[in-house]
Amino acid sequence: MSGNDVNELVRRAQAGEAQAFETLMRTYDRQILHLAYQMLDNTMDAEDVTQEVFMRAYRRLSDFRFESEFFTWLYRIAVNCAISARRRRLRNRHASIDRSDTAADSFERRLKDSGHEPDKQMIQQEIRETVEKHLDKLPIMQRVVFFLRFMEDFKIREIAEITGSSEGAVKNSLFRSTRKMRKHLAHLI
Repeated sequence: MSGNDVNELVRRAQAGEAQAFETLMRTYDRQILHLAYQMLDNTMDAEDVTQEVFMRAYRRLSDFRFESEFFTWLYRIAVNCAISARRRRLRNRHASIDRSDTAADSFERRLKDSGHEPDKQMIQQEIRETVEKHLDKLPIMQRVVFFLRFMEDFKIREIAEITGSSEGAVKNSLFRSTRKMRKHLAHLI
């Protein structure tokens, strides 16, 4: 969907057309769910955050001024909701009894495909597993920045806008997270 199509849907949704907002939700729900899961590492929490993101977006739709792309605005809401959910979870400090680490019950973090060579695929799988294991241990801002830059391919400027941080703060978080990941991946590279 082009930027003009999205902007038209936003205008219609701002005018009260529920179908337009529903189309926007269907367009971005998987990406928001994926982001929430990457930040929370829990399917149920990610689903809750995704619902919260769209409820907030709907309530604040009149605040959207077309100064950025709608997707960037929505991602910022998602990052804020996920950070809040993570903080709540840390305050409550209880583990979910429903949490499952099986492949069928989780979303896979994606890295770029390395081709069809078995050796490369095996190394790629090992890198993916190592990144997943250590991504969860990063402080929240470093985790968000690393995820948005390397897994979602956002530019520094876009990440700054999404997170509400300066580009310098984003670069700092990216440097720190990358340095930590590089240390954990040294044996594979």
